[in-house]
Amino acid sequence: MDQDSLYRKLLDRAYSVITPRAQQRSELPRLVIETAPKRTIIRNFLDVASRLRRDPSHMVRFFLKEMAVPGAIEGNSFVIYAERNPRTVELVYERYIKFYVVCPVCNSIDTELIKEGRIYILHCTACGANTPRKGVG
Repeated sequence: MDQDSLYRKLLDRAYSVITPRAQQRSELPRLVIETAPKRTIIRNFLDVASRLRRDPSHMVRFFLKEMAVPGAIEGNSFVIYAERNPRTVELVYERYIKFYVVCPVCNSIDTELIKEGRIYILHCTACGANTPRKGVG
């Protein structure tokens, strides 16, 4: 038996023994942003927070601090009491995703944010890495 066929045989055996992991979530939820006079509204904010498995109040504090404006959650929406370009809001969302959602080790979004004292730990459920993150606010 040559090495190539032995390798394939061992590989097939390994695949029969090992159960493949569940497909990782790779698609980030998109924000539905509307602008109104003196207001910017993210219509699906609580849905996005839920899909990312993040505390909505944590996300709100991040957005308000980054944009230096007041705002509040009203129903399923997050209302920013200032007119902002939708692209500006999306850039803040991308910064939040990069810092508080994406695993810096394996780039998975299958993570959870755990608060330990004043520090947040970004725990990746895909690779098991724990990364400390500074708190918001």
